Amino acid sequence: MIDSARFNASAQHLSNYFEIFFWIVFGVTIVLGLLVLLVRLREVRLRAISKAAIQNILFSSAVVGQLLLLLAVCYLFWFNYHNPAPVIQFPGDVLADTYWVNDDLEIYFIDENRLQSVGINGRNKRDVLVAADPVKEYHFSSDGEYLLVATSREIYLIDRDTGEKQLIDSWGQPDAAGEWKGVISGIRWAPDSRRFCYEVARWSSYSSQNHLYIYDVQEKQKRTFQSPTRRISSLYWDRAGLNLYYVEREAKDTSVHAYAFDVNVFRIPLDSLKPEFVAKIPYDRSGIPMANLTVRGIDLSLEGNVFSFSPGTARDILVSDKGKVLGVDDDDHLYYVPREWFRRRLFRIQREARPSDIARHAYKGGDLTIAQIRWIPGGRYAIIHHRYLGLLVVEPATRKIGLLIAARGNAVGWYDKNFSVHAGTHPTQ
Repeated sequence: MIDSARFNASAQHLSNYFEIFFWIVFGVTIVLGLLVLLVRLREVRLRAISKAAIQNILFSSAVVGQLLLLLAVCYLFWFNYHNPAPVIQFPGDVLADTYWVNDDLEIYFIDENRLQSVGINGRNKRDVLVAADPVKEYHFSSDGEYLLVATSREIYLIDRDTGEKQLIDSWGQPDAAGEWKGVISGIRWAPDSRRFCYEVARWSSYSSQNHLYIYDVQEKQKRTFQSPTRRISSLYWDRAGLNLYYVEREAKDTSVHAYAFDVNVFRIPLDSLKPEFVAKIPYDRSGIPMANLTVRGIDLSLEGNVFSFSPGTARDILVSDKGKVLGVDDDDHLYYVPREWFRRRLFRIQREARPSDIARHAYKGGDLTIAQIRWIPGGRYAIIHHRYLGLLVVEPATRKIGLLIAARGNAVGWYDKNFSVHAGTHPTQ
């Protein structure tokens, strides 16, 4: 009698190494085929002695063996896709730490009014900034020496080597009636890491104030200039770090025009800080017409927009710098593609219904308990943001998974000199 548990365990093991098993089967097929061909080409004397026996045995073995191997391959393929992978359990599948991770990358994350960091191996946890208000976003300078942290009211400059913190600006406190509100936005480092720009906006039901600033890190001075419009959506540095650019979009009637927008481009030279009109560019999308700007000699630096853990979903298909793939399939399985084409299911992700959901409207029983997944540089490990457990680290090749930090850990990010700038923005923004 076959032990079904042991059989399923063996099948699961083979499915985890499906590609290796496939190539073994392929190699055996080639070897058997060559043996059959060799026997057929032997001299007459050998054929006269053992022609019938050897030929029939080899042929039968090749046919029957390959049929069995083909059935095994098909079964393993079916087993991997139709036999549910285990649900991530804690404790059990999830190790209590990540000390086993062979990497020391420093991971940053937001936990309410704290910006914290910890090594991906679980060591050296520390508070980078403890603010009076919730932390909203943070940005590394291109050289990695500085960190800009914005809360709901303030913006700080932090020296990453010394830990020195400097309050750069604040929109202040709400008035007694709570009418005045504000926000700090548009934070962007210059390519040389010497300057950065940002916007401070305040408003009430009666009036509003918008100011744009450029701060010089070395001189510890800021300069302000007025926006010619009510609000600039984003400022962009050129690669020389000598000018700032912004765009305004005018929607067009597509029944009359062959394009959807007129994109008005403005330049702000640092020497004068006076906005000047550059060009009006017809464009069929609402984005930045990079090709048209390049033709006009405008080379924008967009590296500051690279976020390692930008707002996204768990269903994003993620490709590491080594070409390995992580994703979530339609059956809520976290899958891994180590080489070319075969998906290896790692875990099934649980769903939990939100209290606000009406039962008949809940999709497949609620939301996925995993919010986001991101590869870290090197492509060996990935970080998982679990809604309830916290931050997890998984090594897909071994299905090993451990708890990095038992915190919500929004806006996970890091700086790595080999991969330009990485920063985090709160998912709710």
